[in-house]
Amino acid sequence: MNTITKSIAIAVLASAAGLVYAQSAAITGRGPIPFNAFDLDGNGSISEQEFNSVHQQRMSARAAEGRPMRGMANHPVYNDFDIDGDGKLTPEELAVGQQMQMQKRQGMGMGRCQGRGRNMPLFTDFDLDANGYIAEAEFYEARNKRISEREQQGYQMRNLASAPSYADIDLDGDAKISPQEFKEHQTRHCQQRAR
Repeated sequence: MNTITKSIAIAVLASAAGLVYAQSAAITGRGPIPFNAFDLDGNGSISEQEFNSVHQQRMSARAAEGRPMRGMANHPVYNDFDIDGDGKLTPEELAVGQQMQMQKRQGMGMGRCQGRGRNMPLFTDFDLDANGYIAEAEFYEARNKRISEREQQGYQMRNLASAPSYADIDLDGDAKISPQEFKEHQTRHCQQRAR
């Protein structure tokens, strides 16, 4: 009986070690960290402790690889992602936060539209109520505000007649523009301008 108990304990430890290794492997690469890598306890949300722990693991892995540690001053913090302030990040909040971080980095000169999209709006410019998606009323309100501001700044407002409609961006037709749909629209826009 003692041998069976030891065998079970070894199997459990090996399994746990495998999970830790898999999570470490999932966060060592570039790009956004997946939700399941942050959700260490598997409860469907990310606590501030989990968020900070995973980011620390990633920074440690980068340092161990000898990679440059640029942008540490701009490192995202938990409150940048916790839109509703409830202390639990949902998959949607994480996606919106990651999108904002990418747009922020791109806005600092990291190849947005290969230099052509410096004045492109951010998702957060249109998500006026910060709920993680853009409703039709928000879209048109934010666009009208942006047009007005740019006119006051002296920009020539060309091609307004061919500006995309809400339906052009809301690809799945669910009356909610997601961060992914917004990003896909901007990518298509950049590709069209490059032609």
